[in-house]
Amino acid sequence: MLVSIDVGYSQVKAMAENGSKILFPSVKASVVNDPTAGMYKNLGHKVKIKTFNATREELVGESALRSLTATTTLSREKSEDMHDLFILTALYLCGASGFTNLAVGLPLAYYRFQKDELKQRLQKINAHVSVDGGQERYITISSVHVFPQGVGVLLSDGLALAQTGKIAVIDIGYYTTDYLLFEIMDGSPVPIPELCGSIDVGIHLASRVISVAYHEKTGALAPKFLFNELTSGNPVFFNGEQLDLSMELNRALARTAEQITQEVLSAWVKQADNVSQTILAGGGALLLNRHLSFPNICLPTDPVFANAEGFLSMLLHQVELQKGSGAL
Repeated sequence: MLVSIDVGYSQVKAMAENGSKILFPSVKASVVNDPTAGMYKNLGHKVKIKTFNATREELVGESALRSLTATTTLSREKSEDMHDLFILTALYLCGASGFTNLAVGLPLAYYRFQKDELKQRLQKINAHVSVDGGQERYITISSVHVFPQGVGVLLSDGLALAQTGKIAVIDIGYYTTDYLLFEIMDGSPVPIPELCGSIDVGIHLASRVISVAYHEKTGALAPKFLFNELTSGNPVFFNGEQLDLSMELNRALARTAEQITQEVLSAWVKQADNVSQTILAGGGALLLNRHLSFPNICLPTDPVFANAEGFLSMLLHQVELQKGSGAL
């Protein structure tokens, strides 16, 4: 089975050749007993993983986000324990069983230094997995392909690429923003290496501003799911009254968009004047689209899954090449 997984700092996105499409928050928490014994719907996933020498159970996703033991990470190198938990959960939810070919990505800033280590570690993963009480399945990763984030965006659905000038790709995540510039040569986009990179600016900056605003208005610490609730359009309450943070949210998003715009344009210098098309991707693209001022902005059909979709396309291509050479 072929599966691509984009493990973001905010959300895990996964796609498989069977058409499965999975999305859940990048959060884990301890399992606690349900006092209602299942009377109400559980929004997240209860994951059980058995390896040769250990068994573990964790909450993953929405229910973990609302737990007092919710754990996530913004460190440059994601916790191996957490990262592999999300990988196995996504593989199971995609229907993986037995040997699996996996595609994953890394931000451009970390790609060169982390890709080999990540590939070697993921190739060692094998475990018996059960999610939400489902049938236990043995999952082992037979091959791993690690791609730089943003590169596969050009292969996502809904894009009519410009035929002249330069194509810009700006992939806005929770913690990082990847930027790439492509030159159109003989009708095909060719990356310009010195104009591709990452900045440590993302949606987390807006989230931090909202947390501060919440504290200033209420005197209480902001709940972990506050930013998600606001950006989903859900009301937020404090002491029984609805709390209006719409103005603060709009300002925070505009400020984050301005910072991303200025840092990316500074990296491109005069080359930015020749951009004929700007493709936005990542979950941040949906939130910041109207605040960004890049030329001729367009979005894939599903910006959130653009990387996962591109990874899957590149994985399918790699597998076909290996079959043709007799490597598989």
